[in-house]
Amino acid sequence: MLTRAGVVTSFNSDSNEMARRLNMEAAKAIRYGGLSEQEAWKLVTLNPAIQLGIADRVGSIQPGMDADLVLWNASPLSNYARAEQTWIDGRRYFDREQDRALQATALAERERLLNLAADARRKALALTPSTPEPAKPGKPVSPEVRYWMQTETLWWQHLAAARGLYHNGADLMSCGVNDHVH
Repeated sequence: MLTRAGVVTSFNSDSNEMARRLNMEAAKAIRYGGLSEQEAWKLVTLNPAIQLGIADRVGSIQPGMDADLVLWNASPLSNYARAEQTWIDGRRYFDREQDRALQATALAERERLLNLAADARRKALALTPSTPEPAKPGKPVSPEVRYWMQTETLWWQHLAAARGLYHNGADLMSCGVNDHVH
């Protein structure tokens, strides 16, 4: 209504979350306020600059203006639009392609470090096969069951070693892994 009455109107927010999505607020002005795309876009670009008295430097894309802008993969008034690049004072601060490469490098380094830590933990625990408890009289344990008991014990020791990197230190064997066949 203010825009239709000729009042220079803008959207702003002191919320970190909302301030990052003012383009969605401009889109709502199209849907619910009946504004054109250009009028809606001015609510978050040129009009705030006019109100702050800095429209001679920011708020529009023209020669001689500060180049503070975002390049999108679609209309920024779409929920599906994604920021591809961010430029501030003519310098690129974010580039999605560059970010993908940096994330891949960081993930590879994380995996390398986790593998080193897991190897060190396994060596420190010196995993050795444990001997299962002897069978109670009257209940012989077949070689297959004995093998399974040893294999399961080794599995749980391996799991304890791997989880020990992240776990709070509680005994992972406390659930009674060998409480089955006696």
